[in-house]
Amino acid sequence: MSQLRILVVEDTRLLRKIYSEKLTQEGYDVISAGDGIEALEVLRSQPVDLVLLDLIMPKMSGLEVLESMKNDPRTTQVPVLILSNLGQQSDIERGLELGAVDYLIKNEAKPAEIAEKIRLTLEFMAGRAAEVTSYRVVVRDREMDADRLIENARLTRRFWCPACEVELVIELIPQAEKTGWFDAHIICPACGREFA
Repeated sequence: MSQLRILVVEDTRLLRKIYSEKLTQEGYDVISAGDGIEALEVLRSQPVDLVLLDLIMPKMSGLEVLESMKNDPRTTQVPVLILSNLGQQSDIERGLELGAVDYLIKNEAKPAEIAEKIRLTLEFMAGRAAEVTSYRVVVRDREMDADRLIENARLTRRFWCPACEVELVIELIPQAEKTGWFDAHIICPACGREFA
């Protein structure tokens, strides 16, 4: 099994180094970003299993990063732990509303406690991912790129199984190594025959 990758987003160089070193000692592959824009560039260029996110940063705040992540299908499922000096209830509620899985206060959380929270979060997320095996989606015939798909997949009866006379579906299977990405297959839901 490959190492789980953690993105540490922290603008204070010393804290970024402390958290990164502790997580590396715990066996994680750690990458870091010093501001929100750099964090989004990393997230869009490589798979990440969890983000440890500061809120007060130059260029783009942590809440803006979180909001952008949750609106992007490539990163929407990546768990985010907020680690901030902002400890007011309104800040905590806002972070959780935007999709963070937990909110830790910097001066209350030691590096070992942060590492433990990350471990527990990743274990929980792995259990949830195991529950989702696949999705089956019906394609609307003659809409968007349906005709091109029929032609490229060489479907002789459009979106109908020639043997079962039922409408075909696209089965989406989550890719374990890339959150938010799927392998797709055209299949008959009755006989299970694949068509592409």
